[in-house]
Amino acid sequence: MIELTPKNIQLHARAGNKEEAIREAGRLLVELGCIDPGYIESMLAREQQANTFLGNGIAIPHGLQKDRELIHRTGVAVVQVPLGVEWNPGQVVHVIIGIAAKSDEHIEVLAALTDVLDNDSMAARLAQTSSAAEIILGLTARQQAGAVVEELAGADFIDVFVAGKAGLHARPATHFAELANTFASTIQVRFKDKAANGKSMASLLKLGVHGGATIRLLASGPDAPEALRALAAAVADGLGENEETEAAIIPAAHWEPGGEIPSLEGVSGAPGVGIGPVFHYGVERIETSEESRGADVESATLRHALADAAAELQAIQADVEQRSGKGQAAIFRAHLALLNDAELLDEVYLKIDSGKSAAWSWQQAIERRVAEFRQIENERLAERAADWNDVGRRVLRLLVGVKNEGPVLPSAPSILVAEDLAPSDTARLDPELILAICTAGGGPTAHTAIIARSLDIPAIVGLGAAVHDIPAGTVCIADGAAGRLYTAPRTDDLESARKFQQTLAERNDEANASRFAPALMLDGHRVEVVANIGKLSEAAAAVEAGAEGVGLMRTEFLFLDRDEPASEDEQTEIYCGMIRALNGLPLILRTLDIGGDKLASYITLPKEENPFLGVRGIRLCLQQPDLFLPQLRAIYRAALTGPVRIMFPMISTLEDLRAAKELAETVRAQVGAPPVEIGIMIEVPSSVIMAPELAREVDFFSIGTNDLTQYALAMDRLHPTLGKNVDGLHPAVLRLIDMTVRAAKAAGKWVGVCGGIAGEPLGAALLTGLGVEELSMSLPSVPAVKAHLRKLRFTEAQDMARLALACATAAEVRNLGR
Repeated sequence: MIELTPKNIQLHARAGNKEEAIREAGRLLVELGCIDPGYIESMLAREQQANTFLGNGIAIPHGLQKDRELIHRTGVAVVQVPLGVEWNPGQVVHVIIGIAAKSDEHIEVLAALTDVLDNDSMAARLAQTSSAAEIILGLTARQQAGAVVEELAGADFIDVFVAGKAGLHARPATHFAELANTFASTIQVRFKDKAANGKSMASLLKLGVHGGATIRLLASGPDAPEALRALAAAVADGLGENEETEAAIIPAAHWEPGGEIPSLEGVSGAPGVGIGPVFHYGVERIETSEESRGADVESATLRHALADAAAELQAIQADVEQRSGKGQAAIFRAHLALLNDAELLDEVYLKIDSGKSAAWSWQQAIERRVAEFRQIENERLAERAADWNDVGRRVLRLLVGVKNEGPVLPSAPSILVAEDLAPSDTARLDPELILAICTAGGGPTAHTAIIARSLDIPAIVGLGAAVHDIPAGTVCIADGAAGRLYTAPRTDDLESARKFQQTLAERNDEANASRFAPALMLDGHRVEVVANIGKLSEAAAAVEAGAEGVGLMRTEFLFLDRDEPASEDEQTEIYCGMIRALNGLPLILRTLDIGGDKLASYITLPKEENPFLGVRGIRLCLQQPDLFLPQLRAIYRAALTGPVRIMFPMISTLEDLRAAKELAETVRAQVGAPPVEIGIMIEVPSSVIMAPELAREVDFFSIGTNDLTQYALAMDRLHPTLGKNVDGLHPAVLRLIDMTVRAAKAAGKWVGVCGGIAGEPLGAALLTGLGVEELSMSLPSVPAVKAHLRKLRFTEAQDMARLALACATAAEVRNLGR
């Protein structure tokens, strides 16, 4: 939303005629720094070409499009003429809204005028009011409420599916808003009966969009089509959330007490066991005064506090990125976005201009937002109230000059107990001193829990108010994996828990220390453990993690988030870089797998009722050879420098496989490359049923259990309520895997798995028992899975696999690992 403050408004003006009124609006725009004085003449010239009278006493003069170079920045100026001015014969105007439109952000203000135009009493109030605030609210109230019903007039739009379980929470909303702000067009996002400014992260959050929802993206302006394509592709690609989703696959073991112990039950926030005395951490409310020292002084104070807070957040972001990676540091990028939220600042400055102090105005605006977010039904989005609270307290502390609020952190190793912890508080915790975090509130998807996991601090959230009743200094056992705080452990319990701690530490150290050793089982059977990657830098990271190659290179990530496809030369360079980084280890390149939940902005596909059953994967490649052939040439050119395998995605028929192989062979001959192994993804039931025929025509299979599970169970794995039932260890899926392996072995071909269950210890063991020879997984899973397999006999894995095939439910299968 463009800035609209009392400085944009002139009350009780007088104008003898329309020209004087327009010049007055233009003069105000010049004072605001929006336009060159020459643009006023353009506004007058425009009036000769078109009538800018809207009705109900409102006119919107603006300049000619050819004179946009005279605009310094987009803005509006509101001139109120209570006595009225004749605009055209029979048309009297009381409110003149002068527009300097460098882009189309002003449309948000114009959209609000539809209410005024249809509301005689509101128009009359705006014409006579002595309050700039009332005019501002009249022109912006619908955006602030987040409940726009009408769509942007004449806007282009597209409906998109929000993948993942979390929905549009802080980090993806930040990602969306940052991308939206790179376009000149006005961007609006609609969900149910609400709409939000697509360039405001906070406005997006208030929509309460959950995972699996469909939202409408609207754009109006000079680059609307480009904006919609880029934003739709970004939403389909997860808005930067893939890293976190893949990182938390492996379940953690928890401590089992020897008998009944008094305890409090919460929710697991981060695995691990902490043993030590309780330290209560509290934050007191900062008191503020409404009394103002003058609007200019208070505004300056707020600007300085915002600048200092931004510097603090940037420092925290850099520190967290160094310690825990970009994924966790993105939380504080979201905090910076909240700090600069236009709607928030508009509200605060409005209160300051009405005679309130900066601290009081800021506190009121923040507390209103915290209350709003706590009422959102989506649990994960409701937890973002903690982010607003965190940002709010940071600025408030600077505004009132509080250096240290609340108790200091413990100076000796302790279990930290709190009502809740702000993410920035969690990020600055010292893992050497904080043995565990236990909060009365919060949830497992809150940023506090995410950061605790990245710092390897056990955490339990949602313990309830009873956690505050534990006397300070009480020695407790906090089991993060079990989500349980044992409040009165006996001496033997403490000893048992410490032994368990040592066991966990030894397991982690052992797994990391031996990550380069092969996954050789106790009876000599070897399983190849490789990595799923999506970019060049991850090839070297895969080797460092202990992977024995790359079982899945998702080449589509070279095609997404860009305006044109990756060229043949660019792809060749990247593939060759991966070959060099792997230094002889195998590299499987999956050809372009776009469609379904992954779209590229430059690929135009007809609207499909169910894109997961439509043109995706190999089907799209065969229909668009201008994308497919350059990629095949790049792969074969790379094959001249080192070992490469090709894998075709979404093969559902023998005809598709043969067509793809024919094109590949033609390209290979043109390039003069040696033959390479060609395999296919087994992702749909038809490819399992046809596995005997398919196996005769390929060198290997790689089973994509994520897609195979959803197609086998007829459940969308991204569905908000059904998604929890889409378990790759369901007996139906395991039986399909068993059929696939048997067909491949009969033809003398090997089988790998590159779906999520390959990265779980139990899943890895069952797949191995079924005869899968290669397991491909996300990088963090590699050391632990290799270590787990080394502790098993192949015969044990086979026995467990037979039991799993005989199970009736996924729960029964998972109980086999307990």
